[in-house]
Amino acid sequence: MQDEVQPIVQANLVIRNIKQLVTVAQQPIAGASGPLQVIANAAVAVHNGGIVWIGTDDDAGPLFQHDTAAAQDGITIVDAQGAVVTPGLVDSHTHLVFAGDRAEEFHLRRSGVSYAELLAQGRGILSTVTATRQASTQQLMELATARLESMRKHGTTTVEVKTGYGLDTVTEEACLRLINSLNALEESARYKQQLNQLRVVPTFLGAHTVPPEYRDRRDAYVDLIVEEMLPSFVGLARFCDVFCEREAFTLEESRRVLTRAKELGYLLKLHANQLSPSGGAKLAAELGAVSADHLDHASDADLDAMRDAGVVATLLPGCSYTLRSPYPAARRFLDHGLPVALATDFNPGTSYCENMQMMIGLAMSHMDMTLEEALAAATINAARALALQDVIGSIEVDKRCELAFWSLSDYREIGYHFGVNLVESVLVRR
Repeated sequence: MQDEVQPIVQANLVIRNIKQLVTVAQQPIAGASGPLQVIANAAVAVHNGGIVWIGTDDDAGPLFQHDTAAAQDGITIVDAQGAVVTPGLVDSHTHLVFAGDRAEEFHLRRSGVSYAELLAQGRGILSTVTATRQASTQQLMELATARLESMRKHGTTTVEVKTGYGLDTVTEEACLRLINSLNALEESARYKQQLNQLRVVPTFLGAHTVPPEYRDRRDAYVDLIVEEMLPSFVGLARFCDVFCEREAFTLEESRRVLTRAKELGYLLKLHANQLSPSGGAKLAAELGAVSADHLDHASDADLDAMRDAGVVATLLPGCSYTLRSPYPAARRFLDHGLPVALATDFNPGTSYCENMQMMIGLAMSHMDMTLEEALAAATINAARALALQDVIGSIEVDKRCELAFWSLSDYREIGYHFGVNLVESVLVRR
C-alpha cells in the first residue's frame, strides 16, 4: 500500500481553478507570460495570510490535498470557478471620512463657476468641514463603513484615508481615531464572518485648507498644525499630506509643515501642482515624499526631480472627469521614467467615486495608458505610493493575500467592458 501523499508546502488555504492569475509580479515566475506575468489555469497557496506558493492548477493537485481529510488537517480549498484573479486594487488617495454632500456645487460648476471661485466663496472644502464638524462620530463611522463596502465590492482591498475635514485638533483627532478603528471592523457583528477586511492606511491632512476661524490669521493655523497637531497625532497617522496650492497652502507653509512631520517620523505625501505650477512637485522631491498627487501642471523638470528622488506620481482621473479639466498625460510621466499610480481621490467635491475600475478605464481612454500600465498603476505602483510594495500590490511568494476575483473570460476585458462592476468578490487574509 502506497504512503498517503502529504503536502510539500505548508499552507492552510489553497485557491484552485483560476482561469488566469494576473500576478503583476516584479520578478519572473516560471510558466508566466507577458508584462503582467499571467499564469493560465493557476492556483495559489496561502499560509497564515501570506502567499507561499504560486503555480498551475495541475501542479497544485499533488502538492495539496483536496478531500475531506485535508479540511480536517487545516487546509481550506477555495474553488475560484474559473475566475480571473488579480491583486486586490489599491486606492492610495481618498478623503473617505466626511459628512454632507456638494451636489449643488457640482451643478454650479456645470453653469460655469470654477473650482477656484467656489473655494474663494467659502464653498468647496469648507462646506464639507462644516458638515463634518456637526456630525457625530457614529454618523461618520456609518458613512465611512458604507463607502468602504462599496470600494470592496469594486475590488479594492487597501485604501488610504485622509483627514482634512475637521481642521481643528479635536475633530482631526476624532477622524484619525475613526480611520484607525476601520482596521478593526472584523470585530463588529456586521463584519465578523466576512474575513475580507480592507487594509486602511491613515493620513493626516490638517493642511487641507485654512478654516474660517483662522482666515485672517493663517500663520496661527500653521503654528497649530506644526506645534500641536503633528506632535499629538504621532502613531495615529502613517502619512502627513499637504494641499500645496495658491488657494490652500503656500510653498513655504507646505515646507514648514512637511519638514516638521518628517522630523516626527511621518511619511510624506503632497497634493501638488493640481490647479497651477505651485512648486509642490519639486518640494516632494526635495523632501523625499513617497508620492506627489494630481500633478496636472508639473513641468518636465519637476518630473525629472521626482524620478531622481524616487517619488511616485499619483494621477487622479476622477478629478479631471468631474471638473471637466484636461487629463494628465500619463505617457509623459512614464516616458520620464516615473512609477505612475492611479487612485480615485474619493471626495464629495471633485471625485465622488469609490470605483477603481473606473479609474483604470479613464486612464486607458483619456490618459494614453495601456491596460498593463493602468492595472500596474492600480496595484503595485499604488502600493508603492503607500510604501507597501513589499507587502501588497502583486501576487508573489511572501506577500500578503489580497486578491480580486473578476467575472471575466479574459483579463483584457478590463477597461473594454465598462459601466458595470466586473469584480465578483475579494479575498483578504491579513
